[in-house]
Amino acid sequence: MLDESGKGRTTPPIIVVFNQKGGIGKTTTSVNLATCLAALGRRVVLVDLDAQSNASTSVGLSSPAATGAYQLLRGEVDVTHACRATPYPNLRLVAGSDDLSWADTEIALKPDPQYVLERALATTPGDVDVVVVDCPPAFGILSVNATVAADVVILPVVPSPLALDGLHKAWWNIQRVRTHFNRDLDTMDILFTMTEDSELMHRLTEAIVASFGSRVLPVMVPRDLKVVEAAARDLPLVVLEPDCQAALSYLRLAELMVGKMAVKGAAPLEDGTHEAALERLRQWRKPPPETGQPPKRPPVRESPPLEPGPAPKPNWDQDLTEQEGDFADTSGHWGWKIGVAVLLVALGAVLGFAFGRWMYLV
Repeated sequence: MLDESGKGRTTPPIIVVFNQKGGIGKTTTSVNLATCLAALGRRVVLVDLDAQSNASTSVGLSSPAATGAYQLLRGEVDVTHACRATPYPNLRLVAGSDDLSWADTEIALKPDPQYVLERALATTPGDVDVVVVDCPPAFGILSVNATVAADVVILPVVPSPLALDGLHKAWWNIQRVRTHFNRDLDTMDILFTMTEDSELMHRLTEAIVASFGSRVLPVMVPRDLKVVEAAARDLPLVVLEPDCQAALSYLRLAELMVGKMAVKGAAPLEDGTHEAALERLRQWRKPPPETGQPPKRPPVRESPPLEPGPAPKPNWDQDLTEQEGDFADTSGHWGWKIGVAVLLVALGAVLGFAFGRWMYLV
């Protein structure tokens, strides 16, 4: 994004991962892309706009953050104060939270609500090289804000019978955003995820490539059960198993994004080679030495205790038994109604048959 004079950027490149269809690897792509960019030497901020906060837990957030994406969108904090450290060097997190469920309503009441995130990200400190945004699985005001602020949009898609239709709808929505709010958005890429070596998937993949051509990225992420294990362990896949084929595909995706950012004017990296990044990922997988001190984490807000519900009334179980008995008694009154209904249906069937025979004979 440019400053008011149009002479320079006020924010680093913003990569948005979006698809309005859930269960297609959107959050997995966001987390592993951000981690691989950090391994390539980029200083990355991962913004979790999903109220489910799966991207946040995948990079080690175990407790609700006192500040995060919700407070950033409300204008209560800037990006520096919304960020928290992660276990991975070069990677910072603007955490999601349950409060984001209310963000759609609150943002809609602001002036120019589609630019709220763009204004918030304008406070990104100068030492950040790239911002990666994980969107919720719906095209609401949060996803609109993300695509309005985006320099690059990645659409993960699983080659499945319903994928092409959903992809066309997501593409159409992004094109509307581009037409009305973000004319500079010229990089919209499609990433195949959860791919398999089957005839059906090959046909579906060919159909999507035929529809979108060069917009389809030259990298495919294969289906791998390690993705499920990584999510269960609150780890990025590229840290849990950096040498598996799916992890290598995400590293290749990050390298492609670095290339696109270099075209847009970002400085090249001296230590951003594939081998160096892969070695960093392997090192991040190792536990810290016993003699070393764990990295200092920002304070977290403890979850409020659950308030106890009202105490049950005396003899509540007896009252319940009596209610069940009353229901059983009153249900008997429906017997004659059901009988009459059956007789009417039978009478209708007989009359219909007789009428049909009469029409046939006539």
